[in-house]
Amino acid sequence: MTSEDLATFIERRRRFVEAIGDGMAIVPAAPETARNSDVSHPFRQHSDFFFLTGFDEPDAVAVFNPAHAKERYVLFVRPRDREMEIWNGHRAGVEGAVACYGADAAYPIDQLDAKLREYAVDRAALVYRLGNVTFDPRVIRLVAELRNARVRGFSAPTRIDDPAPILHELRLRRSPAELARQRRACQISRDAHIEAMRYARPGMHEYHVQAALEFVFRSGGSPRDAYPSIVASGPNACILHYVENRRRMEDGDLLLIDAACEYGYHAADITRTFPVNGRFTAPQRAIYEVVLKAQLAAIAAARPGAKYEVVHDAARRVLTEGLVELGLLPRSVADSLAMHHYREFYMHGTGHWLGMVVHDVGDYRIAHQSRALEPDMVFTVEPGLYIDPERETATFHLREYSEDEQMERRLRLGMAAAKKLEEEEKAKVQTITHPIPREFRGIGVRIEDDILVTADGIENLTAGTPKTVEEVERTCAEAPRLPR
Repeated sequence: MTSEDLATFIERRRRFVEAIGDGMAIVPAAPETARNSDVSHPFRQHSDFFFLTGFDEPDAVAVFNPAHAKERYVLFVRPRDREMEIWNGHRAGVEGAVACYGADAAYPIDQLDAKLREYAVDRAALVYRLGNVTFDPRVIRLVAELRNARVRGFSAPTRIDDPAPILHELRLRRSPAELARQRRACQISRDAHIEAMRYARPGMHEYHVQAALEFVFRSGGSPRDAYPSIVASGPNACILHYVENRRRMEDGDLLLIDAACEYGYHAADITRTFPVNGRFTAPQRAIYEVVLKAQLAAIAAARPGAKYEVVHDAARRVLTEGLVELGLLPRSVADSLAMHHYREFYMHGTGHWLGMVVHDVGDYRIAHQSRALEPDMVFTVEPGLYIDPERETATFHLREYSEDEQMERRLRLGMAAAKKLEEEEKAKVQTITHPIPREFRGIGVRIEDDILVTADGIENLTAGTPKTVEEVERTCAEAPRLPR
């Protein structure tokens, strides 16, 4: 770890410890997970743990105890073990946890329970996120033991506070060092999409293009994909999370690629859609240009101080206008928006936070209101249209409703109960059955970029990835750098 990196982690810990007040925080690392009897999945550290420590080994625990005289930040780690390191690689060990990662003290992981009992005495609260089925019993047992010991004059924690709201707000805004890593992830991912456009041809399988993408990721220095690559040709583009990537691509197909890499524990997220043979058909181009216009409108709506929801509102309005114009919706733009008829073809939100993971943490609403965009936040803008290849008609319910009220009810009642009520309400209203023009069936288009909010506007971190029709067709005509 460089001195610059160490300074970054020290500052993160300072802000975290300041926020937890009189509590003692316990933050476990990710465990290794078995793929089969003798093979583990490639290890990826838990993002909250890495955010605070920079420590990239499994089976560790960080303890933050601001009231302690000397050991305010302690790491519990696997000790050095020459035989295990021959098989599985270097360990920092207790000494390395202090010397390289800035811990005030470090201990072997098997001393954790004893040290926690020592540290937690007279602490008002434990700061720990419940939900870890293997670690929760240790925390609950610790609290029970300390409460039983109160008769001997000790005080025990009276509450367990969740650190997630604190950590997730800290993670929501990028520092300059974090932005540098995220920019690199975006640059590598952009280069991969450009190569995919050059590389893809009718007769290939989707996995051939996936291999080209992931070659560029690795050769650019990325250790892993940010998420499983979606390489969806033809009708597969209408499946939002299609990851099989096995279909043979045909002349006349569109290819939707949602793929990006991770660099320095920061993710990119790019989607592009292009014709496998290099030329859009007229129906493909019509749908594509509606989505592109919606994406540009959504990006234009983003600015510091604007509510997050205005981005989605801008996209859905333009998409609805396009769907009405193309004959895919039966009512006016105003009616189609009020009744949310566009959701037959656009069933997801327009974006999400982007950071250490692809769907990153952070609240979208504060006190039931859409939160304001602030400098150093990064989010995606990814409208799309998906027209089921097997549907000849669509049925639209003639009822107006509020998405905000629907969301509140789902949170209040739970998803299953709320959806049951929604179905009962829909059964009581009039419907219209509308034909879906044959030429549009089976077309799926999504266009996605990564947007940084700046002090005076926004910056597209994935600019340069072709997306106008002319840019896409020109790039598809270029020779690939990889051999086919």
